[in-house]
Amino acid sequence: MPITTAESVRTRVAAELDRFIAEQAEALSPIAPELRDITDTLTGFFAGGKFLRPLFVVTGGLAVPAGDLDASTATTTGDAPADAIPADLITLGAAVELIQAAALMHDDVIDNSPTRRGRPAVHEAAATRHRADGFDGDARHFGLASAVIIGDLALSWAEQLASSVLSGPRARAQFDALRTEVMAGQYLDILNQMGGFRSAAAMREASQRVTRWKTVPYTVLRPLLLGAAQRGGDDDLLAALEGTAVPLGAAFQVRDDLLGVFGDQAVIGKSASSDITEGKRTTLLAHALEQGTDEQREVLQRIIGNDEASAEDVEQVREVFTATGARERAERDVAAGAAAAYTALRERVEPLADGTAVRMLSTLIAQATGCEADGPQNARD
Repeated sequence: MPITTAESVRTRVAAELDRFIAEQAEALSPIAPELRDITDTLTGFFAGGKFLRPLFVVTGGLAVPAGDLDASTATTTGDAPADAIPADLITLGAAVELIQAAALMHDDVIDNSPTRRGRPAVHEAAATRHRADGFDGDARHFGLASAVIIGDLALSWAEQLASSVLSGPRARAQFDALRTEVMAGQYLDILNQMGGFRSAAAMREASQRVTRWKTVPYTVLRPLLLGAAQRGGDDDLLAALEGTAVPLGAAFQVRDDLLGVFGDQAVIGKSASSDITEGKRTTLLAHALEQGTDEQREVLQRIIGNDEASAEDVEQVREVFTATGARERAERDVAAGAAAAYTALRERVEPLADGTAVRMLSTLIAQATGCEADGPQNARD
């Protein structure tokens, strides 16, 4: 994707979020001045965001050839300047980003994660404010409750914002599916963490199904199809985009799992040990348990999920992931998913879609997986 286009999308989505949240702050102000805390928290939360999902929304919309657009949705596509991106796609991208904010706030509560994007997570920041301002009661409880409420409101506002521009029932169906599937996937995730995802035959299958319904729909699949449906894309185009989105979303998650163990905390914006201490049941862990010796499995069982694990313990787990070949296997899975996405893009999407969108989607595949079209980059970077 040309840098100017990506930067324009991010800038315009950020401006749309600022506009919308300012409107909500104005609407809340007659109730009580303290409610400004909610809108200020949301505004601060979006700072530094990558806005990956809005980029998929815009790419999906621009994939629809200009000749396929209804008169009511027609606009300049192809090699149009970045500022010609249709306003309705920007608004939908902002709505999806509100869903992302809600999911992350709630995810940090569920996982008891202390940081997000290099800053204290919302529940941690609220607990700190509770202590600093001398509120009554338990600071941690206040923090958790605040994150749940602000996340709920972000989800509600996402619906409000999207409803202002959704073009018809096909776009509405994609937006509704996005919200339903990510919450279903989130439930399967916590069920899997507790060993309750028993319809899955093994840990690897369970983690793959969690990825399919938690990460794939709201990160890549539904944003991409939402944009295409919004601009009048036909069923053939949506099916072709889905063929690219599913392997891409899966590869994105496996790469995220790798970065959650081997990444640089300063770069990824969150702890590079929390997946270990929280006991995340990832495909990386599944590979290691399947291939490890009894001694290696004992190390994993002793340390994975131990929130008091030392830095030396965490490093032991990393060594086991490497020695068992789990790290290499996960890197191959990322490369295979990226290759499948590129193949679907070339064979299925390119014959149907606008050329600018094809180039944009190719760039997004590279950014999401670390794999260029002609071969993988190092997934450890």
